[in-house]
Amino acid sequence: MHVYFIPLGGDRYEPYYEHEDAAPADDGAAPPRGLFARLSARFAAIIRDAERQRHEARAHQPPAGMMARLQRRMLAWVAERVAEQRLLWRLRGEDAAVLHAPDTLSPDEARRLFLAGMQKDADRHLKLTAVHALGLAASAPFALIPGPNVFGYFFTFTVVGHFLSYRGARRGVGTVRWTVEPSAELSQLGRAVGLSGTERYVAIHEAAERLGLERLARFVERMTSTPA
Repeated sequence: MHVYFIPLGGDRYEPYYEHEDAAPADDGAAPPRGLFARLSARFAAIIRDAERQRHEARAHQPPAGMMARLQRRMLAWVAERVAEQRLLWRLRGEDAAVLHAPDTLSPDEARRLFLAGMQKDADRHLKLTAVHALGLAASAPFALIPGPNVFGYFFTFTVVGHFLSYRGARRGVGTVRWTVEPSAELSQLGRAVGLSGTERYVAIHEAAERLGLERLARFVERMTSTPA
């Protein structure tokens, strides 16, 4: 598993992991037992729906009805959050990984900064799990209303997603063995972020292309347009 420690200007860095998309498929398994098992199965179904929507590209025919349109927007939002949290979910099953970091950082400093950020992620996702669990409980009455239970979908996704992210972050801090590989290309990307206008856009995309990461440029543009 390869993780990239992306410089975003100043002392700001963000981890980045690029997952290869796969067409979603149903496994046909027996209905799960237990509350968390049922939530996890529902969570997996929501992700399948979100990824199927992306693969099928049904944008020309907007769904009829306010709730159906709301569900469609919610699934588009889910697809974005899946991309953001995929790294932490994946770490739950990893024992070792490679951290590519700018060569302007020493390996020890890169590891220290990376793990400190991951510990903050663990603390944040644990708190959000508790908050969204209250929202999931409050959404139960909406299940009685005909049509898609958008609120139930939303809180199921956020509760399970934050909990899995918490577990992945904790494993990343305490269990995964990280090998740090200095990268001149990431240092060049950091310098590109400090440029402006067309020069900045071109330099970021060229750096992402050299790294062989298809969605990295979009990630950098989105993260640098958001306050730290």
